[in-house]
Amino acid sequence: MKDKKNLLQIIIAFIAGVLVTALFFTTTGRAAPSQQTVNPASGRNINVAEVFPSWNQDSASLKELIDFVADCTDESGSAYLEPADRIAVFDMDGTILCEKAPVYIDYCLTMYRVLDDPDYKASDEEINAMEQVREHAYTEGKTFHPEGITKDDLVATAFSGMTPEEFRDYVVDFAESTDAVGFEGMKYSESFYKPMIEVIEYLKANDFDVWMVSACEREVVRALVERFDIPYDHVIATDVPYYVSGLGEEDADEYNMDKEEKILIGSPLDIVECGKSGKSTAIAREIGKRPVLAFGNSSGDYSMLNYAEGNPDHEGMGFFIVCDDTVREYGSDTKAKEYYDEVNSQGWTSFSMADDWKTIYGDGVQKTQLPGYGE
Repeated sequence: MKDKKNLLQIIIAFIAGVLVTALFFTTTGRAAPSQQTVNPASGRNINVAEVFPSWNQDSASLKELIDFVADCTDESGSAYLEPADRIAVFDMDGTILCEKAPVYIDYCLTMYRVLDDPDYKASDEEINAMEQVREHAYTEGKTFHPEGITKDDLVATAFSGMTPEEFRDYVVDFAESTDAVGFEGMKYSESFYKPMIEVIEYLKANDFDVWMVSACEREVVRALVERFDIPYDHVIATDVPYYVSGLGEEDADEYNMDKEEKILIGSPLDIVECGKSGKSTAIAREIGKRPVLAFGNSSGDYSMLNYAEGNPDHEGMGFFIVCDDTVREYGSDTKAKEYYDEVNSQGWTSFSMADDWKTIYGDGVQKTQLPGYGE
């Protein structure tokens, strides 16, 4: 009987201890050790296979990025950076998005609008110009500007009169319903580089402020990157002008819109290009802070990468994506060598599509062959 009583007392004491422990963690707001969670994308010793499944796990360049982020987020370290100053800027075409399908996506969008959309009645000038653009795109894999007409002119005239919301919806519908030229099993909406989207997600998980900086039209970029939780006000790009629907021939400075009027997309006026040094000045104008990370893939991004690496307040890094994969992508050995030489000369860090990325677009996507590509 005494043994049973002692056993009962032990059980009661054990239950009381568990209840006291639970009460302590509840009232202090702390989780019990077994319930504590750790951000899998934090620190230097992250689970790379989990955070970056599309990368080759032995990528030295990826490790450089992870180490940089770990230093920036380590509050006890000398390289700690407040979240408000963790600015990362990305180019779009060729950096996070396929640029050879068969050419930049805004060209593909405008070719579809003018030549293939049954609901749009294009002008003879538009049709003639875009037929020339398509001929060069489909036979040479290159962009082309008919004499006296720029791509910005064509985008503006082909979509003029739409509201920005209608334009963005059109871009999304096109991307989600149209096959990417030069690939099987991939729509334009799926033509983002999976390894680079993982980089964006990783940076956002570590409280980096991610911005897109592109020479593509601003509303096109906004529509395409919204799916990655990049807000509209974090897109810096080439502007197509807007106007108030009731403006008519009046000067905008002399006209006040009423409640029923809309903002519409207009034709080119004073377009500010967002390429080369223009990217750096646009960042200064629209962000007001110098980035510490920059990602690009062409000579149009050199200035932006140097702007980040030259940050006087905190060590910065420039990452250059080299399209050197000729099996899964339309890489060029000649161009890749040129870019690697520039990377080495400038001291940036390169991401090799061929060597660093386990996959580019994921399973089920196959590169075909653009007509006349490489000839």
